[in-house]
Amino acid sequence: MKHSSIIAIALGALAVSCASQSEGGKYTVTAPAMPDDAGKMAYIVNYDSWDKIDSVLVEGESIVMNGTVTTALPARLIVGNRRASTFILEAGDITIDSMGVASGTKLNQEYDEYMAAGDSLSVAFGKAETDSARQVIYDAYQELTQTAITTQAGNPIGFFAFTNLAYDLTPEELDSIIKVHPEYLEYSRIQKLQEMNNNLKATAPGTKFKDFTIEGDSTVSFSQYVGNGKFTIVDFWASWCGPCRRAMPQLKELYDKYHSKGLDVLGVAVWDKPEDTKEAIEQLGLPWPQIINAQNVPTDIYGISGIPHIMLIGPDGTIIDRNLHGDTLNNIVKRAMEHPESFNAQ
Repeated sequence: MKHSSIIAIALGALAVSCASQSEGGKYTVTAPAMPDDAGKMAYIVNYDSWDKIDSVLVEGESIVMNGTVTTALPARLIVGNRRASTFILEAGDITIDSMGVASGTKLNQEYDEYMAAGDSLSVAFGKAETDSARQVIYDAYQELTQTAITTQAGNPIGFFAFTNLAYDLTPEELDSIIKVHPEYLEYSRIQKLQEMNNNLKATAPGTKFKDFTIEGDSTVSFSQYVGNGKFTIVDFWASWCGPCRRAMPQLKELYDKYHSKGLDVLGVAVWDKPEDTKEAIEQLGLPWPQIINAQNVPTDIYGISGIPHIMLIGPDGTIIDRNLHGDTLNNIVKRAMEHPESFNAQ
């Protein structure tokens, strides 16, 4: 099948859909049990809040849960530590197959069509032979998701689509969707995204850094290391993060080249166990100071959704730029070291 046909089918999947919200009522969820599931607890959790909705001990070949919902919810089936399926919990008989696909109710059928359309585009993207073809398919996926966000704004399909796209949106794009569809603010994840984007805007290049303090082996504040008369690279990272580790040689090169000329580097370990951070610091031979066990404190303040997140802070505490990597990081540090006066107006 040609890419144009795949795109047409994918975009047509939601063309006849309209926002619909399931009425409340009784539900039955049936899913197959895997051979090693026996004796484990199975849970249905709210995908948005992660609250437990229902549970049962797995004893036979099938997992069956019954209950009542007041309205349709984005849900996840978890068996032991296995995340078995993402689906929509609504009134009716819901059957989840061995591939994790839910059927038997209206919204689950529409959600399956949306996901199948996205999968078709993903396959086509992988088979595309040129950058231009890949761009067309990527744009089609974005359009598919935007269509779901708009036409399914009143139910969990729109929520799933929104969360699929939200981390690629600019703060302005996120705000524009919420302005048109404020119902998305009923979801705690969307509230969190909006808060994150507000914090991202509040700590954009050109603004002063925001301080934070971490309690641990000793109390340490961000302001002890930045805004003290030197340019400072700040690396938000974690020991388990592969891209973070791959960025370390570049940071070491910059540190070795410019530290004696006035450049500082600071590591801020987030979303990590302190003992793992300390082991990684020793393994990687990192010579610069570290704020350990910061967890989500700085990432919330700075609206950081992914790591590594590297920023450059000026001598007076102004954030010069952020989310730096590769040649962009090298070039801005070189400019700061060789022409610091060029940042005076920032």
